Amino acid sequence: MKTLMLHSVGCENDNWYRKWLSISLDHFENFCKYLVNNNFETVFLDSWAKDPNAKNKVVLTFDDGYLDNWVYAYPILKKYGLKGTIFVNPEFIQNETEIRPNLEDVWSKKIDESKLAKLGFLNWSELSLMQDSGVIDIQSHSMSHDFYFYSNKIVDIYTGQPKYNWLPWLSQPKRKPYYINEDQSKFVDDGLPIFEYDRALRVRRYIPNDKFVEYSINEFSKLGDTLDKKKFIENLNEKLEEFPGKFESDEDMLNRFNYELAESKRIIEEKLNKPVEFICWPGGGFNQSSVNVAEKANYKAMTANAKKTVSLNLDDMQIIKRNAMTSFIQTSKRNHYIKNPQFLVTLFKYHNGSLLNKYKYRFRKLVLVILDKLF
Repeated sequence: MKTLMLHSVGCENDNWYRKWLSISLDHFENFCKYLVNNNFETVFLDSWAKDPNAKNKVVLTFDDGYLDNWVYAYPILKKYGLKGTIFVNPEFIQNETEIRPNLEDVWSKKIDESKLAKLGFLNWSELSLMQDSGVIDIQSHSMSHDFYFYSNKIVDIYTGQPKYNWLPWLSQPKRKPYYINEDQSKFVDDGLPIFEYDRALRVRRYIPNDKFVEYSINEFSKLGDTLDKKKFIENLNEKLEEFPGKFESDEDMLNRFNYELAESKRIIEEKLNKPVEFICWPGGGFNQSSVNVAEKANYKAMTANAKKTVSLNLDDMQIIKRNAMTSFIQTSKRNHYIKNPQFLVTLFKYHNGSLLNKYKYRFRKLVLVILDKLF
């Protein structure tokens, strides 16, 4: 049985920093047609857990709980009689209760497709409707999807860079569900030192000294256009000796992991009146301690990259090996959107063991790498 990882659908051309996570509508619908025409059955993870090696069965999973999962993915899955699982973070679920229009409203002539709102995150009303439909199953993606510093090595200085848009999440967590649609760069002061960082569930958190952070921000504000970032960071590292930070204790780390895993499970179960038994690690970030907490919280299985080996001590928890599905081929220089409407079908065949499609994919990527170097 193949388990596939998707994120967003239909937002590949929108003004969004992570639009490369989105699969185009034509790719997605053609892939759904392929599954139906070739007698693949889509199932939820409870069926996967009973027989992970079943043939001609597929698990479609969607990470993060994007609004477009309701607007585009859900109606198309419903149209073709398919099923999907959405992994959500309660901290990213929007507070509004109104159910927003989707493709079904377009098909019934209630709204023009150009009027659909698609960028953002799901709310509990939309999640509840999808869960009750039998088309979608909701599971946990942890509570926060955060990143944290894990060392006292400074690697950069904040000046509003989009790749650090998780820093505003920490600054104003209640605005997290709206980060795609609003400029949150000023939620964090320019000049904030950025230390080595990683996924929240993979690290022991490093907490910088408040006085040191204040010093960095103040000194940065004096420089203006004269900033030499490398030299500035060198000076900060020297100053850091005067104001060292600290690492969270074992107790604090385990309490944080418990909040991420047990509390997210409890909230989703309470809100949607259904069991939550599967954890999808944000960005594949976990360690032995967070896995132990997940097992204690009674998760049956956890996600992992199909191409990576997991070296952990596990009791009864199963590992869900997922293959990524995307409309893009990523090179070191950029994310290339692939126009071929059958691209997702080709990628699935590659994941499903087709050597021909494997070599087709690798050849196309090699060509893109070469073109990147030439132009």
